[in-house]
Amino acid sequence: MNILVIKFRNIGDVLLTAPLISALRRGGHRVSALVKAGTEAVLENHSDLDALFVYPPRNAGEGRFAYLRRELAFYRHLKKHAFDLAITTTEGDRGVLAAFLCGAKRRRGPFTPGKDKAWRCRLLTETVLPVSERRHTVLRNLDLGQPEAARGPIAVDLAVAESDLKEVGRLLAAEGYDPGKPMIHIHPTSRWFFKCWTDSGMASVIDHFIDHGVQVSLSCGPGERERAKLDAILGLCRHRPMDLGGRLTLKQTAALSRLACVFFGVDTAPMHMAAAVGTPVVALFGPSGAFDWGPWPNGWQETQNPYPHRNGLQIAGPHQVVQQNWACAPCGQDGCEGSKRSACLEQTKAEDVIATIWRAMKASHQEKGR
Repeated sequence: MNILVIKFRNIGDVLLTAPLISALRRGGHRVSALVKAGTEAVLENHSDLDALFVYPPRNAGEGRFAYLRRELAFYRHLKKHAFDLAITTTEGDRGVLAAFLCGAKRRRGPFTPGKDKAWRCRLLTETVLPVSERRHTVLRNLDLGQPEAARGPIAVDLAVAESDLKEVGRLLAAEGYDPGKPMIHIHPTSRWFFKCWTDSGMASVIDHFIDHGVQVSLSCGPGERERAKLDAILGLCRHRPMDLGGRLTLKQTAALSRLACVFFGVDTAPMHMAAAVGTPVVALFGPSGAFDWGPWPNGWQETQNPYPHRNGLQIAGPHQVVQQNWACAPCGQDGCEGSKRSACLEQTKAEDVIATIWRAMKASHQEKGR
């Protein structure tokens, strides 16, 4: 069977479709993926993916009708691939439209009666009712692959080229990196600042580990706002960490995590990337739930959620999620009552985070020593 997997969301969401792609391939099918521009890097060179299609973005100054012509030409191109089944993995309208317009005979996607738009159901030939219980996004994606997906160890695979590892090594060397000493990769920012911890907390963690002889490398997204936040953190530090902020591609960010003994950050795409390359993750969660978005423990054999609790400290494989055990957490809002600030994160203590990172480092060292 020729299957198209559609994911029109952000980088982390796209990466978490990788287990579905692998499960469909294990089932003996040809698998392609359709994603929006800017997210394709995390699926490039995936060993179980036959083709990767990128939805055409609208160019600056391009008229509506000119863009519509390009969209229709893109769908005509997709139709030539004669997909038997299109699986849209999100509830958004665009994914359902893409499943219909690509010409697939069978079109499957999530649908909740009474909640989703009725026309979406009419464009789908097969609907899947989302499980109401806490269920990780990886497992929700796999639910949409049944019955074509074959069971096996569940892993989020991310291919990192040797050239990216070498380039990151070169940049680190210019910052004074010593391969013989342990290094933590810290990514303190997110495009959504209500997911971020305090600048002073991050600075305390950075200084603590440098004080104890651990190298610290920093990264952030390429945007000016994230760079400014990283600079504010650095302004509070007593020591100078290795600053690669805004200088790395997505794959190079993953390469930096692979070179580290532990990744520390917030709920964002680099957190998922670090877990995908096998680096133990310590992640701070606030408004979002680890049961939905926690760093996936590769090799997980069970179908139940690796993060079964609503909040609090949770451990899954080598990964640890730190979250306040508050009745309101996670709230799913953009900060407390939409304020863009999350008290559950702001009141997380640096000493608790530091202790968790030390535990992750000790476990990582023991694993490598086996």
